[in-house]
Amino acid sequence: MDRSFAYIESVPALVWNLISDIEGMGRFSPENTGGRWTSGTPGTVGAKFKGTNRHGLIRWNTHCTVVESVPGQRFAFDSDEPKARWTYIVEPSGIGTLLTETREIYARPALYVRLLSGSGLLGRDRDALMQSGMDTTLTRIKAFLES
Repeated sequence: MDRSFAYIESVPALVWNLISDIEGMGRFSPENTGGRWTSGTPGTVGAKFKGTNRHGLIRWNTHCTVVESVPGQRFAFDSDEPKARWTYIVEPSGIGTLLTETREIYARPALYVRLLSGSGLLGRDRDALMQSGMDTTLTRIKAFLES
């Protein structure tokens, strides 16, 4: 499991609103370019969305389902490509918020993802790249909320 943390001088409700905004997440992520809700009530358990991503010249979509949604506390979704769960935990801490992001892979990525990774088109060490991307995302969220 990959994990990243950031202490943000902002209230939990604002942090949660930002991380559960699928359409706007591309502002912060080095790979995700956003997404759109495809069914259900946005941000609630069972809602589905299509995430859009890019790495260099390669672009792809992910199909995701919200599996946890507790306003001001937790937001998690499962991705179909690869089978993974992304979780954001929002905890009050001092005068701010501790934000934790995790990525947990459930199944080996599809053959096309392994081929693209092996070719270097999605990065040579995909796990290290994903960890770095999580760190970058949280750093950008922190900068945005604290500005």
